Amino acid sequence: MRRASTSTNMTTVYGATLLVIAALFLMGLLAGRQWTTPETLWSVLQGQGSIIERVSVLELRLPRNLLAMLGGATLGAAGAIMQGVTRNSLASPGLTGVIAAAAFGVVGTQTFFTPDALWLPVISLCGGLLGGMLTFVIAGRGRLQPERVVLAGIAVTALCTALTTGTLLVSGSEAAELYYWLAGSLMGRGWLQLKLVAVWLILPLVVVLLLRRPFRVLQLDDELALSMGLAVGRWRLLFLVLALIMAAALVSVTGPVIFIGLVAPHIARRLIRDQFQHWLPLSALLGGLLLLAADTLARQLAFPQELPVGMLTALIGAPWLLYLLNSRESAHVG
Repeated sequence: MRRASTSTNMTTVYGATLLVIAALFLMGLLAGRQWTTPETLWSVLQGQGSIIERVSVLELRLPRNLLAMLGGATLGAAGAIMQGVTRNSLASPGLTGVIAAAAFGVVGTQTFFTPDALWLPVISLCGGLLGGMLTFVIAGRGRLQPERVVLAGIAVTALCTALTTGTLLVSGSEAAELYYWLAGSLMGRGWLQLKLVAVWLILPLVVVLLLRRPFRVLQLDDELALSMGLAVGRWRLLFLVLALIMAAALVSVTGPVIFIGLVAPHIARRLIRDQFQHWLPLSALLGGLLLLAADTLARQLAFPQELPVGMLTALIGAPWLLYLLNSRESAHVG
């Protein structure tokens, strides 16, 4: 009876989440400097409407919505992986040096070289992987220590941020554009940017969703997981690499978008309670929902200008981080 009730509850959670995502996706297709009416949208989707209407919906808003949804999903999943594998509720791509290192890689390359756009995801991946590995090496020293992960991540983030700032001082005419890119934005992102990172985002996301069982076992004590036949070290490394790939690849086209990977897994954890098999997929769905919502708001709050979506996610995530820190401190004192 309890199992049936739990199953019904999760079905409701998934259904409500998908319904909100669908509503936000529709709003994202309608919203813009000039709103599109539902009748016009239906006409465009049927291959009709004016050229301006078709370009606005199909070439600008549709790929941007898809990128927001996919990018948010990968950040949510990456955050859940980092929190689960390190057993640290504060771990996330933005707090472990991954995003800052990926951003430094892109800024440094664009400042001193003129790379083809096709190379940006690879450059971002290399920077993110190096930053993430440096964080976990510092935190682990042979064995991963959860309480050291965020401290090491803060140190790596501060280092990469300082290097990025120094690089911007010599970037000349490109500085203004790079500064805006560093705020995190989906403005002007279309099918080209989506195609550049689609494989780097979709493939790791599918893999981690298929590997939910070993991920669930990793939540157990290491000795218990080993007794169940799981090669803990190898699986932990695999999941971390997949998380780093997803987070770093997104940076190459959107710039640093922080806190989605922190907030989405926490909301998902509260909804699933002890049903860890749902943590990864629900974190991905909630991540897509949060970034889609933030991007839709970014287009409207300062109309006719557009706010960087990274600023909105920071406004949401920073208070959440303070709440988590306070909760951890209260729990420790208690």
